[in-house]
Amino acid sequence: MWGGVSSREEGVRVYNSLNDKENRVSHRSHIVRLLTIIGVLVVGFVVVRSLLIPASFGEYGHYRGDNVSEQMALLPLHQGPDLCEQCHQEQYGAWQDGGHLTVTCEVCHGHWEIHNGNLTTMTAVNTSDACLLCHQRITGRPESFSQIAGFVEHLEDQELSAEDADGCVDCHDPHAPL
Repeated sequence: MWGGVSSREEGVRVYNSLNDKENRVSHRSHIVRLLTIIGVLVVGFVVVRSLLIPASFGEYGHYRGDNVSEQMALLPLHQGPDLCEQCHQEQYGAWQDGGHLTVTCEVCHGHWEIHNGNLTTMTAVNTSDACLLCHQRITGRPESFSQIAGFVEHLEDQELSAEDADGCVDCHDPHAPL
């Protein structure tokens, strides 16, 4: 007993208060409020989604369909070696006759837009790392393809020291390789 009321009597009073008609109405109003809030959230989500997601989304898959025409309207960054030939005939001729015919100018020099817009950023790759991307010995490459174990090992094979060459282009002309 607590305060003169037994716990059984307290339990009966709570049970009766939960079951009277007045309390059932208040529970019903809570459920209606909850369903209203959920409905407003769902409608709000649908409205915001329709405003944020473009109409062309999903047209060709899981991306914006308008992106295809937007990309087609952009000027290409890479133009190919024929554009380089207009100003660099000597290098172009050496490249045409050399062993790097499948390696275009832009692989080593960057795309033409850099060259035309800002000459200070247009530089040739001058490290052996760029050459080793193709010329480092890898088991899967054919033996007929020019390969080296590494830059330092190649210098040793050629009986040269690191002071003799900083990179491959110190000995090899990349426009007309061996």
